[in-house]
Amino acid sequence: MIDTHTHIYEESFSADLEDVVRRAISAGVSRMLLPSTTEKDTADVLRTCQAFPGVCYPMYGLHPTEFGDDPMGEAERIMAFAEQHAPYVGVGEIGLDLYWDKSRQAEQVEVFRWQMDYAYEHDKPVSIHCREAVWLLVELLPQMGERVPRGSLHCYQGSREEALVIAKKWPQLMFGFGGSSTYKNSKVSEIAAALPEDRILTETDAPYLTPVPYRGKRNEPAYVPLVVARLAEAMGRSVEDVAELTTRNAMRLFFPEE
Repeated sequence: MIDTHTHIYEESFSADLEDVVRRAISAGVSRMLLPSTTEKDTADVLRTCQAFPGVCYPMYGLHPTEFGDDPMGEAERIMAFAEQHAPYVGVGEIGLDLYWDKSRQAEQVEVFRWQMDYAYEHDKPVSIHCREAVWLLVELLPQMGERVPRGSLHCYQGSREEALVIAKKWPQLMFGFGGSSTYKNSKVSEIAAALPEDRILTETDAPYLTPVPYRGKRNEPAYVPLVVARLAEAMGRSVEDVAELTTRNAMRLFFPEE
């Protein structure tokens, strides 16, 4: 299994990071993808991936709620860092977020489009954060024409109808599902079941969005099997089948040369 989106470089893992990685491997999670969210944490991403080569892989991008006073400059410096410290497997965590603050929507769109174009130009997949803004994403993608890069809609939070529209119009985009798929009354796993099976990915977003039965505690990559089990239940497939197909999808998206 592959955790396609995890933040184990953050401070909450500093005391037991080696144990966290060891537990993940023991649980069958062979690779973990670590996206940056700010210019500041790019060094933490790199350091963590260097400590666990062949297990942790870096992605670099600017998160839409982490902008400073010069978001375009920050995005450009982040990608310059990525090139300086290559290889890296993707551009992320980028995206759109109108949940907390709508006042910087224009800046979010500008930076998002620049990072998407950068990923397309450099043939890198993207990891897209999109909260309360799937409608905006669906408006923006057609404006990019043929220059929409391949990627993942990390922790997909839109509707089933929006997911099906995106899946049909942009076959290069996949959908990441994590701990929220295990929550009571959540429709997330049913959305996953409605999608083509070659478009589904697993993730944790650790330390956030901890799955049941550990909700309320720190999330970690070792919990990916709980997500796989819930998706398997919703899809009417075996756990082994879902683990295999989501791993295959992640490899095709992020490691196409292997």
